[in-house]
Amino acid sequence: MGLKISAPRVVLWRICYRPVSLAQRLVGVWRLVSFEVHSQDQPVRHPFGRDAVGVLIYADNGVMAGQLMRPDRSAFASSTITRGSEAELVEAATGYVAYAGTYSVDEARRVVTHHVTMSLFPNLVGTDQPRHLTIEDDQLELRTPPEGGRVMILRWKR
Repeated sequence: MGLKISAPRVVLWRICYRPVSLAQRLVGVWRLVSFEVHSQDQPVRHPFGRDAVGVLIYADNGVMAGQLMRPDRSAFASSTITRGSEAELVEAATGYVAYAGTYSVDEARRVVTHHVTMSLFPNLVGTDQPRHLTIEDDQLELRTPPEGGRVMILRWKR
């Protein structure tokens, strides 16, 4: 003869689904896939070449940093940057973009804004740089607002 015990239903775990925000999905290190400039009635340009390299970092504390480089820049004759010739310095600077600061995300507009606190190009310091963003799996696309008929499109991979 068996004993039958009735017990209330027990929930061992609960699964809660919360959508992951764009800001959360943005956090991490991204490697440049392509850097293109699209202008009206002109072919697509690759300012740093088709093999441009770059890194973009978004930290979960709201800090960001980005760098882009044309990989075929010439080495300096000197071993230090302070002894570079004017031509060497110009080539080095015009083949490199770097800035850092904080960022904020407007989820509704799908825009990340970089609040620049330091930059190779001094005119960017203190500015806000909005970028329309699209994230699909491990791919990120950032687009600059149209300016003078051109849009820069940067594609990144995690």
